[in-house]
Amino acid sequence: MKIYSNSEFMALKSMVIGRADHARWPAGDPFFDSMSAVSTWPTPLKQGAIPEHIIKEANNELDDVAEVMDKRGVSVHRPDVTDWSGITNNLDHATTGMHSYSTRDLLLIIDDMVIECPTPTVSRQNEFRAFDTIRRQAIKDGARWIAAPTPRMLEQDFYTSDGRVHLTNNVPMFDAANVLRFGDKILYLVSSSGNEAGADWLQSVLGNTHEVIKWEDVYAFAHIDSTLAILNDHTILANAKRVTKDNIPDFLRHCDVIWVDDMVPREFADFPFASKWIGMNVLSIDPETVLVDSIQRPLIEQLNEHGFNTVAMPLSHSRTLGGGFHCTTLDLLREKF
Repeated sequence: MKIYSNSEFMALKSMVIGRADHARWPAGDPFFDSMSAVSTWPTPLKQGAIPEHIIKEANNELDDVAEVMDKRGVSVHRPDVTDWSGITNNLDHATTGMHSYSTRDLLLIIDDMVIECPTPTVSRQNEFRAFDTIRRQAIKDGARWIAAPTPRMLEQDFYTSDGRVHLTNNVPMFDAANVLRFGDKILYLVSSSGNEAGADWLQSVLGNTHEVIKWEDVYAFAHIDSTLAILNDHTILANAKRVTKDNIPDFLRHCDVIWVDDMVPREFADFPFASKWIGMNVLSIDPETVLVDSIQRPLIEQLNEHGFNTVAMPLSHSRTLGGGFHCTTLDLLREKF
């Protein structure tokens, strides 16, 4: 299993597509509970197993994506089916697990290196075991696979203020989904799921071969991929409610910008674990082709007008489970940028 990816958009050759099996909302995770508590939704997120019909529908749609990718010549791998209901001791906390639906959240691939990221979400710190089959084969075939130090998530590591969760800089904390790659440029969103110490740690690991660029005061809540997408070397997709001409990173200022003013909101079950902007969470199959949620007709028209081919498929539970096409996939091998 060859590992190499240094962009978000070069032609896909091999990838992981997630699973919703045994998905649940975790118990015992202080960071997850804090993030849920700052939601403006009037009713709280309920802990426990996600209804089986949602899991089945989500899996069917991910299976369809896998079939489409296979027909396009992309080698598809899946996480190991894992029961997330058991209690696991994570340093200072005992939690249940969550899911392996959003495969990109925790594994960051930069060139031939795979990094198990120091997620602040305690209940997901053992999620890497769902990737054990992939990890064993990748290491056997020469990949550099490393694990960041696991944050303990003590009281001094995070706090809630002004309607959001803040990470301190005592230890590195970030999710892979805080990061976008553009050759030797690594764009890192500083937010509730990634602190400055995490960016500094990542820079220390990468050395002088890459530049980790901190993107601050753009979107405070979590991941980067509902705010910005890099579609090819000269085009980006930008959330017009968060991104402005002034805060586009310097290395992307040469790009054409497709401004997205609004999204078609997906329905959700009980609690919106993702906002309507998850519809902007698209996957570039190659520099001319983008996988988009079929409900996002205005976005599809925008992409087509800019010369992109679009593959439109449904992702009915993207808001319920908190992941769009970029979240639910992980590129293992792309052509080099």
